[in-house]
Amino acid sequence: MHRKFLDDLTDEERTEFISICKKEVFLSGSEIVTKDDTSRVMFLIKTGSATASDSWDEDSVPLAIFAEWDVFGEMSFLDGSPRSATVRATEDSVVYSISWEKFQELIESKPLITTKVLLSLVRILINRLQFIDVAFTTIAVANRDMKKNMTEMRKFLKG
Repeated sequence: MHRKFLDDLTDEERTEFISICKKEVFLSGSEIVTKDDTSRVMFLIKTGSATASDSWDEDSVPLAIFAEWDVFGEMSFLDGSPRSATVRATEDSVVYSISWEKFQELIESKPLITTKVLLSLVRILINRLQFIDVAFTTIAVANRDMKKNMTEMRKFLKG
């Protein structure tokens, strides 16, 4: 079963966490995150949806789809690295955001809440890494099979 970002918090803790977040509305098609941006802000979709994508040559390649109560932007939030993708609202969306600075204040004032949030982020990152492992293995096997087929085709064409 897929658990959502704040499922490990009590209702009171969830309300307290959300109260320090900034609430924004993004219309369908609008950019929420820009690739290579260096802001340390994490996002949580309250309502709506968004898609993370990257460009390959002239194509936009979808990387992830985020629905209600999904979180994104956590890598840049945690380590300050540039954004790895662009995220756009795929429908009108209400999104909560929290800056690293606000989160640090919360660490000082509410360590239990921040511990639960960080553990939830770890769980999410592990799930995403496991998905990438499966995808990479699938691609590697497909590549191996394609090479084998190409070798057989060359033999056949040579007569």
